[in-house]
Amino acid sequence: MKFKSKIYLGYDDVQSMCEYLEDEISRFKPDVIVGVVRGGLLPALHFSHALDRPLITIQWQTRDGTKRQVDPQVAAMIKFDRRVVFVDDINDTGTTFSQLAEEYGNSDNVSFVSLVEKATSQYKSNTSALRIDDERWVVFPWEKDSGK
Repeated sequence: MKFKSKIYLGYDDVQSMCEYLEDEISRFKPDVIVGVVRGGLLPALHFSHALDRPLITIQWQTRDGTKRQVDPQVAAMIKFDRRVVFVDDINDTGTTFSQLAEEYGNSDNVSFVSLVEKATSQYKSNTSALRIDDERWVVFPWEKDSGK
């Protein structure tokens, strides 16, 4: 049996994952949703609309560059005990969430949410829709290599 070299997810898959995570995130009672650009933007937008919470985006690159945007508004919200949810599409190695936790703090008022989490990640999401023990690359429908 031959397996594809990558795991391809479609928009229906992403929609199902977001719907699953809505309940998890709503129990946290977030004050704001922070989408990590680029991959976390679409799921964060979904959660913002579904939970009627404001959306803030930040750029935090760990794979395709080194741009890291610290948002003073997000930092102030955390400092003043507001509940903040950081959203990314995948928690692969854990580097992004680890760096965000180091920069913004990792308190009970901060939650890290990913659609997909690799079992080998060194920094675990607070919640994810799919946890996989698979080395293959996960391709989301908004990526250039969408499998079509």
